[in-house]
Amino acid sequence: MIFFYLRTFWPFAAGLIWGFVLTFCVQGQITKLPYADTTSGNYFGTSVALDGRRAIVGASGEPSCGDGGGAAYIFELTDSTRVWEKTARLVARDCEPGLTFGRKVTIQGNVALVATSQEYFATERSNAVYVYEENNAGEWNQTARLTGGGHRTGEGAMGAAVAVHRNRGLFTTAGDPTPGSQKDGTAYLYKKDHEHWRLEHQFTASRNTQSGVFGGNAALYGNVLAVASSAYFSRRAGSVYLFELNPDGVWSETAQLEGIEDFYISLDLYENELLVGQSKAGSYESGQATLFARDSTGVWRKTATLGPPTPYRKGAFGTEVALYKDRALVVGYDEQLRLDFNVDRVVYIYARRDGVWRYQGIIDIGESAFGSSIDLYENTALIGAAGGSGTGEAYVIRIP
Repeated sequence: MIFFYLRTFWPFAAGLIWGFVLTFCVQGQITKLPYADTTSGNYFGTSVALDGRRAIVGASGEPSCGDGGGAAYIFELTDSTRVWEKTARLVARDCEPGLTFGRKVTIQGNVALVATSQEYFATERSNAVYVYEENNAGEWNQTARLTGGGHRTGEGAMGAAVAVHRNRGLFTTAGDPTPGSQKDGTAYLYKKDHEHWRLEHQFTASRNTQSGVFGGNAALYGNVLAVASSAYFSRRAGSVYLFELNPDGVWSETAQLEGIEDFYISLDLYENELLVGQSKAGSYESGQATLFARDSTGVWRKTATLGPPTPYRKGAFGTEVALYKDRALVVGYDEQLRLDFNVDRVVYIYARRDGVWRYQGIIDIGESAFGSSIDLYENTALIGAAGGSGTGEAYVIRIP
């Protein structure tokens, strides 16, 4: 365990505006997950997921079977020592150099999904999503290799996002955002039937790419599925599609939330609430995160907007988001120091009390790659710090 800084705004005295920054140390609240590889550019932490006392971290640049073969690691919080320990290292059976295994990861219970997403626009790639399951002996084994139901031409790289909930697994293709030849991707939903994972449904955009390129980020919770439709290189706003399973067992589109301002939309689902990052929204494109909730009539409505306590020009607030019950995490930049670019990436904490969302503080460990991926479970955050240079890291943090 190491120190980290939780910075929060504090009213210095009655009558003064909020703005005085109080910085203090909290000991024993952050744990760096053990990772032995010191190879530069291993991208450990490029994708993370947390499920209770279990975490999975992707290392897509690790030279597992040659340069960039990739790997993923499962960690567990032990009962006896209360320490996070590595319990499994996952590598694709058909591992090869450049596979980037671990680019996207997710976990729930005894099921983990790992994607090999080589996201090169306008180029067809033979990516796949691998399913791993834990047996009664505590061993994790590859049980399936998912490749979709026959790709449409130009739908882009597979494995742009993965999600798992209960007995369903989801992955998307990225689409092709190339100006002048934009094409939508696809979301593939699989359901475990006895011992086999079978394609349940393919989701596609109901509108053209004027409202964004369908694919990329996605989330799954129960009978609700959300898929981003990012604007990418165009100067138009993107959108988010919502699909739901009705009582008759049929999936259908129930909403399209428009006006989402971001190059690459981040989002997260929890029960009937959706958190969407909009890093290009707000004054001076400082960014914001928007909460939507499904009301009793089934209509999705905007319920709150989260913003940085100090907006910075092009501050990228909303680059990554995570939502769990009454807590939310949002990644953004925190300092500009009169420069034309941002220099310090942090994770902002928000909590809902008495129905109102309030800013709680900032997690800042002083690393520029911090917050490259995030997840949240109850009051525990898992934050990756993966950059192109140096060794990647992942941190488990108990938050207020």
